[in-house]
Amino acid sequence: MRLVLLISLTGVLIASGSLHSQKIGYIDFQYLVTQVQAAQDIQTELQRLSAEWTREMEAMQDTIESLEKDLESVSLALSKSGRDMLIQNIEERRQKMRTYREQRFSPVSGDLYKKQQELLQPLIDKIKKAVDNVRMKQKYDVIFDISTGNPVSIDKRLDLTALILEEFSSVGLTLKGQAVQGGKSKEEDAGKKDNTGSDFEKEGKK
Repeated sequence: MRLVLLISLTGVLIASGSLHSQKIGYIDFQYLVTQVQAAQDIQTELQRLSAEWTREMEAMQDTIESLEKDLESVSLALSKSGRDMLIQNIEERRQKMRTYREQRFSPVSGDLYKKQQELLQPLIDKIKKAVDNVRMKQKYDVIFDISTGNPVSIDKRLDLTALILEEFSSVGLTLKGQAVQGGKSKEEDAGKKDNTGSDFEKEGKK
């Protein structure tokens, strides 16, 4: 499961303004999400839950298969009522497993989807705040999200992704890999980046 495929964005425009605005820019929202350390942590948690629930389903399936073998081996020795009860037990367990699968993994109402939305929404809200901060500071009228579409041709000079990455720290977001690097604290590493002045630009051009 890829996190970026599961993210639901709220629209193409991430700013106030109109298509007739004179100063416009664009970002790749999905790319921005993948650059946040918290997104990687969310992915890990979702994978953990998915694996746990999958193991529970596998245990249910093993029980059903065991009962089916029992039915086959003792079928002739059972009375009709006894056989019918065993068959009913197997079917009830099958239905229980189907219900469990729907409850956990439904793409619309399943627990995994709900957990993803719960964990992602605060992160998405912070990224939108960073985008809005850049729009106001740089006096942009509108900022497009190109990850929701496929532009045929676009001027790379309008790409504001690197500026948004620079703004992340102001809204409480940490770029992945920056929490601890080479045994140094993130504060020490941030000071080093201030001296080079190029790390965020490199991130934005990946």
